[in-house]
Amino acid sequence: RKTDGKSGGVFGEGGTAGSIISGTDRRDLNLAPRWSSWFSELRNTLLQMLGLLASQRVLFATEVAGMIPQLVSVLVDPQNLRSMEHRHLNQFLKQVIEYLLLCCPKTLYMTHLAPIIGPVFEHVQYRLEKSWEPILRYGGNNVTSLRPLFTLDCEAAASLALQGGEAWFLSYYARSCLFVGDLDAVTAEAALEKQRVELTRTFGDTLQAALALKGEWALVLANLSKEETNSKRNDTFTTNKQNKGPPNRLYEGHVNADGTPKSQNQAAIDARKLGRISAMCHFLFLEHEQIAGFLTLTVIQCLSYPDAYTCRRMTRICHRILETAAWHPRYTEILGQRMLSAAVQNLVTEPKWMVGIEWDMINVVRDIYCRLTLGQVVQPGGQGAGLQQAVVSQNPLTYEQAKSADRPLQGGGILTTPSDIPRQVLLSLPGIDVRMIQQLDEDLQRKRSAKDQKDFIRDLLRVAADQWSESHPTGDSAGVLDRAVGAESLLHRGKADVEDIPEKLVTHSMLQKKNKKSEDGPQGLGAFELFS
Repeated sequence: RKTDGKSGGVFGEGGTAGSIISGTDRRDLNLAPRWSSWFSELRNTLLQMLGLLASQRVLFATEVAGMIPQLVSVLVDPQNLRSMEHRHLNQFLKQVIEYLLLCCPKTLYMTHLAPIIGPVFEHVQYRLEKSWEPILRYGGNNVTSLRPLFTLDCEAAASLALQGGEAWFLSYYARSCLFVGDLDAVTAEAALEKQRVELTRTFGDTLQAALALKGEWALVLANLSKEETNSKRNDTFTTNKQNKGPPNRLYEGHVNADGTPKSQNQAAIDARKLGRISAMCHFLFLEHEQIAGFLTLTVIQCLSYPDAYTCRRMTRICHRILETAAWHPRYTEILGQRMLSAAVQNLVTEPKWMVGIEWDMINVVRDIYCRLTLGQVVQPGGQGAGLQQAVVSQNPLTYEQAKSADRPLQGGGILTTPSDIPRQVLLSLPGIDVRMIQQLDEDLQRKRSAKDQKDFIRDLLRVAADQWSESHPTGDSAGVLDRAVGAESLLHRGKADVEDIPEKLVTHSMLQKKNKKSEDGPQGLGAFELFS
């Protein structure tokens, strides 16, 4: 491969290679700008080979079973994981972990998957927490811990690294694991922010792929939904005797939901993937305590990170967690207390970065409250009306478990013995009393449509937001944590006023025609002013 600076790329005209090293030119044939690129390519090549081994099922063959413990010891070595840069961990998640989750046979989850993703998810939780902590604490303002690592700061950083320990890694993660050299301050800060956000988004995308919320597994669920819709449509046509005309191949099952043609054995492949989707949800949240604990905790923490892209996708993952594990008593505290508190805090404090995703967050609040407190099941993704379960006994109050409790893809289950933890979370909000909570319960049980229930929750949280706003007046700018103004906030945005249509309809073209006549002046004999 030619790297003479004439063929483009990072070493060509306008490239970035060597730009952080003072006294070097990226178009000169020197080694300094190339070392980082060479090492990066070498690391990516090794990760791609591991991903290829996973996608081709080589890692799960009996012939290499004896090598798995050695591979696991290398991949999850604590020192290696903590020393990786954000960009390297991004590649590790995308090229290795995602393929392991999607390609591992469900019978080998505990032996081949758990030893790897357990420590990895534990480390990701720690890394994301420490990377975002300065932002959440100081609002992204100019503080020492967020200052990029320039050339002048190398000696102090090197001495801190030699000491090792927690202090070095806290500084390392706060700076997004980057050395920016002699870059200008604006570019350096943008690079740090990009790495921090990209790592969080990569983690969310990996989880979405494993939980069938995107990617090839999500296509399987989309195909099922499409087939159900087509089946209902065909039944309607048959009943009404309207099934006429040439057949439409879109309704004959020859194409996927995304428009791509189906393969010859698509039905068998989809059935196998569907079984693995359900098994993966059960494995991640109900079979391995380390994986379930750190995975759920990380998802809850990501709800508070000021990135709308990540937060919107984490709300979808929250619904899948509720569908899978809301019925289990051990999840009551973490879902009813921690997840609900994080969602409610985002809505009540009204940060500017939340604008546009408030309804998604309100839907999470609704899903938690209905499943843990009211005995109502909602459709997958928090959609549809709440299905009220029958009461088994009044003392103590116990609901009948939903038939879909062990099938998260069909809505999941509820907590049969309702918990007061969600009520206590709402009661802790400023301006909220017991009477309001009782009224909310009555409203949610009286009207169970998704729109009505979300409107009831919105009205309650508006009261808390007003009280919180009075006790926390807007002061100095908080950077990325600025509060949304009244016109931006969903809680305070008024309903659009729709004017009544007049009895005589006046269109824009009619007004233009009238104005044109007045500009042209009188027509016919009137133009001669005979009677003036």
